[in-house]
Amino acid sequence: MSDQRGFAVDPQAVRAFAADLRHDLDVHLSSEKIQTLHIFSGAQMFGATTRSPVVRQAAADYYARLLELYDLLDVLLHNGAVMAQAAQDIADAYADADVMSQEQVDGAFGSAKRLSAADAQAVDPKTGRPV
Repeated sequence: MSDQRGFAVDPQAVRAFAADLRHDLDVHLSSEKIQTLHIFSGAQMFGATTRSPVVRQAAADYYARLLELYDLLDVLLHNGAVMAQAAQDIADAYADADVMSQEQVDGAFGSAKRLSAADAQAVDPKTGRPV
């Protein structure tokens, strides 16, 4: 068992996920929604002209469910776009954090080098010998 804590993130993989999700939303779900709307918008609602109140109610219920499904699809498309953007933002934040961490490490090494150089040049004030 490892004592390692935390987790590793591959920003490129997260960016790829975001791009794939955006592609699926744009190419598949959005276009399919539009195609389906065109198909149903030109069609007459079944049972609309019947004399049977049961069939008319079934037709009205069907139409209401269809509208609910389109609303749900809108919500899914919106939430998917938000998720894709969030994934992109997370990948960017991790990449920025990596850059900041590297700058901090570089700064610490630079300080250590300067201190080492200063120590190497230090002399004992009493003897004048290197310390």
